Amino acid sequence: ALGVDFLELDVHLSRDGELVVLHDPTLDRTTTGTGPVRDRTLAELRTLRLKDKDGKLTEETIPTLNEVLALPAPSTLRFLVEIKVDGQRARYPEIEEKVLATLERHGVPPRAIVMAFEPETLRRIRQLKPEVTAGALYSKRRLERMGSTVERELAELSKLGVGFVGLHQALVSPEVINQARQAGLLLGVWTVNEAPAMERIVSRG
Repeated sequence: ALGVDFLELDVHLSRDGELVVLHDPTLDRTTTGTGPVRDRTLAELRTLRLKDKDGKLTEETIPTLNEVLALPAPSTLRFLVEIKVDGQRARYPEIEEKVLATLERHGVPPRAIVMAFEPETLRRIRQLKPEVTAGALYSKRRLERMGSTVERELAELSKLGVGFVGLHQALVSPEVINQARQAGLLLGVWTVNEAPAMERIVSRG
């Protein structure tokens, strides 16, 4: 009804290896639970309730990726699926295989972009299913930690076979936009919630 083009979601693994859709690696901020997501089984996660943006309890529980993809949706809807790491920035074992298998089960791969901040995750996605669009994510803090720049990273992405780059809005300049275009990269900008920022980004194409 809203005419949405993309649905973005974040994926973690439960202790028993189930893909769950939740932003944080820990439960404290967005649910009635505490501690790392990876320490709880799916059955234990099911007992928790989600909080809304104001911290109030809702009746909703943590969904699995399988459940989200099973919801009725327009055939044109595209999915931005971010593979997360745990609270210690460690990758979940075999999460890439599980995400790709779930997307395949629902016929989503042609409409999916599988994203991550971690180059190792992107390389694994490319190895397992090169026809799926892989997306690299960067924030200013991430680049500082890497000792790199957005310009340098964009130049390297074509070697990885990445087709999408997601940048924090503070990193987006006309020069960066031009470089992404020349590299053939689809550019996504986050998190743009205010009208003036939306207008600025849209006006830059």
